[in-house]
Amino acid sequence: MPGERPAPVSVAAPGPSPTLLLTAHVQPPGPGDRDYVLPVRAVVHLLFSRPIDPLSLVPQHFVLALASGGRLMPVGAFLSAGAEPGESRSVALLVAEPPLSAAESGKAASPAPEPISVTITGLLHDAEGRVLEGLSVDVMPRERPVFPVRAEPAAGLGCRGFEQALRVFWSAPVYRPDDAPMPRVARMDGKRVLAEVADDNDDPADDPVLDYCLRGTAAALQLELPGGAAADLRGAPTAAGTLTISATPTPSA
Repeated sequence: MPGERPAPVSVAAPGPSPTLLLTAHVQPPGPGDRDYVLPVRAVVHLLFSRPIDPLSLVPQHFVLALASGGRLMPVGAFLSAGAEPGESRSVALLVAEPPLSAAESGKAASPAPEPISVTITGLLHDAEGRVLEGLSVDVMPRERPVFPVRAEPAAGLGCRGFEQALRVFWSAPVYRPDDAPMPRVARMDGKRVLAEVADDNDDPADDPVLDYCLRGTAAALQLELPGGAAADLRGAPTAAGTLTISATPTPSA
């Protein structure tokens, strides 16, 4: 009616963002992966936007679609062994060699089809209890170099004495060669500076993470990683990439 004030509208506060399955990348098995329960022919590395609850991680919660049209479950599923809080976001899925039939045992084996996508089909949880069932992503082929996926401000336990630390998550495990170039950081004050120090103290066999230490308090906005800023477990240089710094810092506890 005229003169009446409209009823107030309540606006719900936005909830926390969902946990995402950011990428999947198939790689050859490392030395510790080849002889699991069955011979392993490939490892699919998954990267999530939040840490994963290790108690909910079982191989039966994942289905891999193959280029041949078939599907299979991995024979093993393991979290990366990151030493710092917030690192346990990378999951390695072990893919077994297909069994040879009696007729095939005397012939040269043809290459097994590669995984092309992965879907979470069970009650996998993140560390805060969110259910991740139904998440799916295409699998990057092994021919693609390992690449940077996400960068965040971090606690940087290896960056004590520096004003900032940036954590870079990669598509598969990496290590930093001694002569690797440093990334360039675009800051809020308009300057573009090189990172001062790189921290790679974790076991590279399980670690898709590198931390970079920075001087100055001006917030980092963007990270430019040159090709070869890291290397994969075969020693091949990583791809170049430019990452916008996520506003959500890696937890410090």
